[in-house]
Amino acid sequence: MNSQPLKLKAQDAEDIQVIATVLQDAIAPVCDMLYNAIEKNFIMVVHRFRWDCVDEKPNLTSESHCFERICCALDMDGVESVQRQGFEQTEVNRMLDLLTIVQEAEELQLIFAGGARLRLKLSNWRLKLEDFGEPWPTQRQPCHTA
Repeated sequence: MNSQPLKLKAQDAEDIQVIATVLQDAIAPVCDMLYNAIEKNFIMVVHRFRWDCVDEKPNLTSESHCFERICCALDMDGVESVQRQGFEQTEVNRMLDLLTIVQEAEELQLIFAGGARLRLKLSNWRLKLEDFGEPWPTQRQPCHTA
């Protein structure tokens, strides 16, 4: 299994598509989201499902094998403002399931299950994504049904 921590940078819409793919099905604790308006910096720590390791387990199902999650930090500079929809920053015990990330003009939307969203207004932005800590096992592989 690939044990190398993931480190990525994004500077355009194409890079954001890669980041969105990597973070699909991440669990985002509301208490681990921080916006510093003075520094124009947004940081979010998620529990990333390691999709990059799933292909290394051919013919195994979630019932027969453990998968992995790992802590991953999303660090974005150039954030002018942050708007929340469908949740409050005070809901510190709430966990959000990240579905995707979409860039539209000078905005980045993080779309979560259940209608929750974060809308980041951007200006001259940069994004870094980095795994940290040790991965831990999970029996549950996210499943997407139509």
